[in-house]
Amino acid sequence: MENQHARCNHPQSLTRRDLLTLGAAGLAGWALAPYARALSGSPPARRMNVLFISVDDLNPSLGCFGNPDVQTPNMDGLAARGVRFTRAYSQWPSCLPSRASFLSGWYPAKTGVHDFSPASRDGALKDVTYLPQHFKNNGYYTAREDKIFHIGKDDPASWTLSEEPWKDPESGRFKPIWTGIELKTLGLEPHVLTGGQYEVKGEKGLYSVMDVEDDALFDGRTAARGVELLEQFKRDGTAFFLALGFRRPHQPWTVPKKYFDLYPPDKITLAPGSTPAGQNEQVRREMTAHYYASTTFIDVQIGKVIDALDRLGLRGNTIVVLFGDQGYCLGERDNHYGKGTLWERSYHVPLIIDVPGTKNAGAACGQPVGLIDMYPTLNALCGLPAPASGTQGDSLVPLLESPKAAGRGYTISFNSEGKGKATLSRTIRTAQYRYAEKSDGTPVELIDYDTDPYERNNLVDDPAHAQVRAGLQKQLRSAVAAQL
Repeated sequence: MENQHARCNHPQSLTRRDLLTLGAAGLAGWALAPYARALSGSPPARRMNVLFISVDDLNPSLGCFGNPDVQTPNMDGLAARGVRFTRAYSQWPSCLPSRASFLSGWYPAKTGVHDFSPASRDGALKDVTYLPQHFKNNGYYTAREDKIFHIGKDDPASWTLSEEPWKDPESGRFKPIWTGIELKTLGLEPHVLTGGQYEVKGEKGLYSVMDVEDDALFDGRTAARGVELLEQFKRDGTAFFLALGFRRPHQPWTVPKKYFDLYPPDKITLAPGSTPAGQNEQVRREMTAHYYASTTFIDVQIGKVIDALDRLGLRGNTIVVLFGDQGYCLGERDNHYGKGTLWERSYHVPLIIDVPGTKNAGAACGQPVGLIDMYPTLNALCGLPAPASGTQGDSLVPLLESPKAAGRGYTISFNSEGKGKATLSRTIRTAQYRYAEKSDGTPVELIDYDTDPYERNNLVDDPAHAQVRAGLQKQLRSAVAAQL
């Protein structure tokens, strides 16, 4: 798994300049290819490859999404060459149901996946054509490295090549390993310099400061293997759909010390009014610093892959899609960390789509969109026929072509009303508002994000907003009914 080309860019401690150099490396010498014809409604001039990058628990705390404290020059560089969607949302606020949704192209109300128990072909998904499977059926070499479907829930029919970052030494076979036992599995526990967790609501902020190189960890291995596969695709002239699933910044925040060193907790800027009364501000600073360190670690791994794409001359006919699988709360509301709520930060994700030759490089699209829209978008960009099982999202091609266009105007998401319950709460997000209600129609929340970005003031019972609530309620129920 060693990648010497990538490792030459790895000093023992990283400075801001080091990270920017890594981010800029792939930009030099690249000339815009002819813009994909799919953006004007006709098939592309040549078959487009796809690099599909999923980052677990990645929220929009990136430089290119407006957070100057977080060092993400590689993702920023990708955004500078593509279109970033600033109001992109998952359809479920946790990993497996969200992934089942965007990989199938169906809303959770149709997939039936609302917890972590279903396998990829259970229930309604028995005969679905998953996104990578559709590309495979249309002549692409489809390859998976690590977490695309949930860990241990892979769909073999979707892939030409499907690999985990670890092989069982006894059987020599790939074996899915939960992130929480990564260090034990890899024998890296002696390399933990320090670690711990916090007493907060939600996820406890498990972290380990490591004395290892990047490639020693699962995500470093995924990047190195991704580079190897790109080199193979270049040699063979293969049309590819390469899916790389990075685990961090999902907990535990286990990354080399040089990334923790970039974020002294006392230097972390907390947004005004974003620390709830009674919360330990130092805890929030430390947990936020550890999350940022993990994000920068992943940014460097992504940079290795993007650099290889440029170095191999593949950038001119490869669509790059990068996104978080669902959002992540950092104590902004009710001292909650993690996801799993009906709140904004459980669903809000970064989404960047880089199409070769785009006339809108660096543009931002503020229209609400969902991860469910990725399937029909890639289908259109690559000129593929519609899958037999259909998709429920909308192609984002019109927004890639005109980022200021109106778009659908909203996106809808779901959440379980309790463990073991089949009923689903649902929420609608427009450019200004989020309205949420229970399955029986009981209103839960109405937030105006133009005036209340940290969700301090629930307007659901405010008479002055009764008309807004009624309109959103009607829109939400109509959208949900159309997806069943």
